Amino acid sequence: MGHYHHDHSRGTGWILQVSLAATLAFTIFEVYAGVRSGSLALLSDAGHNFTDAVALFLAAIGYYLQAKPADQVKTFGYQRAGVVAAFLNAATLIAISLVIFWEAIARFIHPQPVDERTMLWVAADALLLAVRLSIVCRYRALSRPVAPHPGPWAGRYAPFALATCLVSGLGAMACVISGDAVLASLAIMVTAGLLGGIASRNAGTPHLAIAQVCLGALPIGVGGLFGPAGYWILLPPLFLYIGAMCAVVQRHYSGLVALMTAEQGHAEIAARFDAALAHMPHGLCTVDASGKVVIANRKAAELFGATVEMLRLNVSLPEFIGYVGVAKFGETLRAQFSERCAQWLEAGKLPLDLPLRDGRLLELSRNPVPDGSAVIIIEDVTERRKAEAKILHWAHHDSLTGLPNRRYLGDHAERLMAGGAGREKVMVMYVDLDGFKRINDTHGHNAGDDLLKLVADRLRNAMRRGELAARLGGDEFAIVATYIADASNTAFARKIIRELSAPYALSCGLTVRVGVSVGIALARPGEVFESALKRADAALYEAKSEERGGFRFSGRDGDAVANDEQAVAALGERGRAW
Repeated sequence: MGHYHHDHSRGTGWILQVSLAATLAFTIFEVYAGVRSGSLALLSDAGHNFTDAVALFLAAIGYYLQAKPADQVKTFGYQRAGVVAAFLNAATLIAISLVIFWEAIARFIHPQPVDERTMLWVAADALLLAVRLSIVCRYRALSRPVAPHPGPWAGRYAPFALATCLVSGLGAMACVISGDAVLASLAIMVTAGLLGGIASRNAGTPHLAIAQVCLGALPIGVGGLFGPAGYWILLPPLFLYIGAMCAVVQRHYSGLVALMTAEQGHAEIAARFDAALAHMPHGLCTVDASGKVVIANRKAAELFGATVEMLRLNVSLPEFIGYVGVAKFGETLRAQFSERCAQWLEAGKLPLDLPLRDGRLLELSRNPVPDGSAVIIIEDVTERRKAEAKILHWAHHDSLTGLPNRRYLGDHAERLMAGGAGREKVMVMYVDLDGFKRINDTHGHNAGDDLLKLVADRLRNAMRRGELAARLGGDEFAIVATYIADASNTAFARKIIRELSAPYALSCGLTVRVGVSVGIALARPGEVFESALKRADAALYEAKSEERGGFRFSGRDGDAVANDEQAVAALGERGRAW
């Protein structure tokens, strides 16, 4: 939750407190002077000053309540605030009683003693204040460490709050009936200010607030009816006042309900966002415009083997990554993480791979936000990369034998042909198994597959650096190799025929033999692989048609081999151990 700073409200509250203290002090002085001198003017001014003090007091309370952080408002917080505000109301009532008590003294000290009804009024107010104070203190005591639900306590408090308003109204009614205009004016003004504060502060419980307003105001109307002649004029403005206070209560209550509904909606959205953030399968960090991490979820810590308590916010992303990695991988890897992350932030927008010592691979990707911040996604891509590598492997290899396929062999041959400006030249061999169909049909497809795997193993073992064997399909294979002397191709072809013609021990217990025919094409300058492979295929066809188990060169490639006077020396230079 955010932290709120109310500097203006704090300053305004200080001014209100000073004004309130000054007004109350001046009021007490005027009451004291009025009592000593018997001046009704001073007592009337004291009444006006006290009304101002009550208004300042209520305003100070309003600023105090307004300055509370928004996150302290709960769905039942208004009832709790109502209980506390009602206690403040009680303190105001006792102050009002004291002022009117002083007014009564001013009227009856010379020559009559103080009226017993005034003393009874003050005693009733004091008793109600004591009861309400005990309820509030008990509630506050039970609020540690967990506050109980305020509903039952508000129910206990409400009757005494109503009784207090009724006592205040009856006291004001007595002042009106007494016929003393100054005392009646003071009582009416103070009661009106008090009920106005109740209508505003207790709007969270509208029925209670309206009842308090009515209990405090209606007795004044009764006093106007049964008081001196002409006091009935108080009735029309009195009913207008009650209606206005009811409207204030309803308006404030509607505002409170709207605020609570909006806050509840925001809380639900925040809860859903927190749940989604905490349970998403990837780590997430939000970096602000200054480069500091301000949000991080639990998965971001778990991917590095740390706990959510170890997440450090308001630091740079390299420091954040290094800190969560230190718990499991140590200080050395932490420094590596921080360095690589800092380089990544400066380099560009490509994802960053972080290999971990436990064999996992993490990928960090950055997604910029228009306001200058960025969202960093941390993902464990270990299984995905393995799957991608596997898919890539089988896209270039035969699924049965594991040998490269035609596409991979072609790419390899094209690279060799493109770089063949030196002494080495490229040879393409087309290899076919003679008698494979008979074995496959006689002993079944499993025996045929087993035989192809064994042939692939022998081809793989016969290859040297720069040579590559591939399966083209069925019982056909191809080989791409480099050579220096033409005569070495003959020796290489004979070796392949000899290796593949040896007996095969199948897993089913059978031992079988197959023949091998080979077609050879020597790549020409500027020739593409597919062209050379077609010429090798044509030479294979000639070899199979003339004599199975042999090899043939394409076109005039054989003439070059036959006329090579350097065959033996070239064979030794090549270093083949045939």
